[in-house]
Amino acid sequence: MPTNDKSSDNKLKIGELFAGVGGFSLGFEAAGWETAWQVEINPIKRAVLSDRFPHARQFEDVRKVSAKELCPVDCIAGGFPCTDISNMGHRKKGGIQGLKGERSGLFSEFIRIAREIQPRWLVLENVPALLHSNDCQDIEKVISDIADCNYVGFARVLDAQYFGVAQKRRRFFLVCGLGEMPPFDLLADAAPMEALPCSFGKVEQPWRQADRWPGHTQTATNARGRINLGSELLVAEEDGWHQMVERERASAETGIPSGLDDWNWAEAHAAGDAICPQIAEWIALKLNKA
Repeated sequence: MPTNDKSSDNKLKIGELFAGVGGFSLGFEAAGWETAWQVEINPIKRAVLSDRFPHARQFEDVRKVSAKELCPVDCIAGGFPCTDISNMGHRKKGGIQGLKGERSGLFSEFIRIAREIQPRWLVLENVPALLHSNDCQDIEKVISDIADCNYVGFARVLDAQYFGVAQKRRRFFLVCGLGEMPPFDLLADAAPMEALPCSFGKVEQPWRQADRWPGHTQTATNARGRINLGSELLVAEEDGWHQMVERERASAETGIPSGLDDWNWAEAHAAGDAICPQIAEWIALKLNKA
């Protein structure tokens, strides 16, 4: 009996550039979208994409694809590399290179593909440092290049911890429409203020238990085994010293290293680079209203 593909045909389609392990795709598909294609240069991450999104086509190099290979979609999303922008990135002589850098300069490929395909929506992500890198020249170029493609929209800095993720992670998002403003709801808060965690005043009930914070228990001394997304993790819990001692003893007795092995590091690095799927889903749900 032939299959009915109409449900798939009726779904909004997303294409993801600089896909990583598919954070944008995960979020958008949770909101009812379907991933048409993804572009990711890292072979390990691309293998994850192929396994997780078998219905999507995967491509390797953003510089070598165009509208000839990439089918039309309703939205193109991507977090272009922040290597030359981020305060945690590699600094060269003369300071941060910004969009003039080799990696972050790939933003121009995002613009090229957007101009060729002209989807209804564009969603970009990067670190908040983009707002002030190179004396604000980088963000001016981003907005100018997008405007030259006839896109207009909203920009916000969103924090993963306010979307149900146990991690404080602020990222810059820009949502634009082709000749139309995206839904105004994108400027609204994701939850009432009383639902957000507060660090001021006396807290009768802790917002989150110490063992629910993500992160490594012991800081690795080997640079390859470190996870550093802005700060070292320090969790204080009343009368919890004995637990730290027991974890240290268990680590020594079982031979578990204080840091991470190569596979752990690859997984952690991929997750650290990924877009927060919950934020991507929130954006997609707002776009659904249009």
